[in-house]
Amino acid sequence: MVQHGTLVVSMEERIGVLLREDQQPLKHDKMRCPVSQKTKKKRQQRAQSRLALARLRQQQREQRQQTAAQRAQRQWNKTLRHLADLGAMVKQHADSRDGKQKTIYEVTFEEKTHQFGTRKRVQRWLKRERERQAEQQMSWAERHIQWMIDNNCDDHGNPWPD
Repeated sequence: MVQHGTLVVSMEERIGVLLREDQQPLKHDKMRCPVSQKTKKKRQQRAQSRLALARLRQQQREQRQQTAAQRAQRQWNKTLRHLADLGAMVKQHADSRDGKQKTIYEVTFEEKTHQFGTRKRVQRWLKRERERQAEQQMSWAERHIQWMIDNNCDDHGNPWPD
């Protein structure tokens, strides 16, 4: 028997009351306070703002990719023009290695055939070949001056004073 103030309650009765309270479902508003309309509206506005920003970024990404593809195509067309000016022939064909399709570029120049795996390598080869031909067109004095500039030295190979 437990005595609370003037009321005397047995332990069994007290446990029974507690068990009955435990079995009753909790009311929603006791678990947490209801979300106000203003808070709900702000949350929705933030979500819409994030969604709009994500859409904008996606559009910008697509625009950058499209611009990059156009730039690459213009650069490749320019490379093909320079190769034609040089007198080189370009053939491209598909090749499957390790189950992957790849484009192989064959450049025939001065009766030699060079194979490249990417357009970038073709462009690098073209740059080196054009520099080599420009160097051959230079006089000895021009080549010597260019050598001095490239090596940062005088006629005899001594470094230039600062």
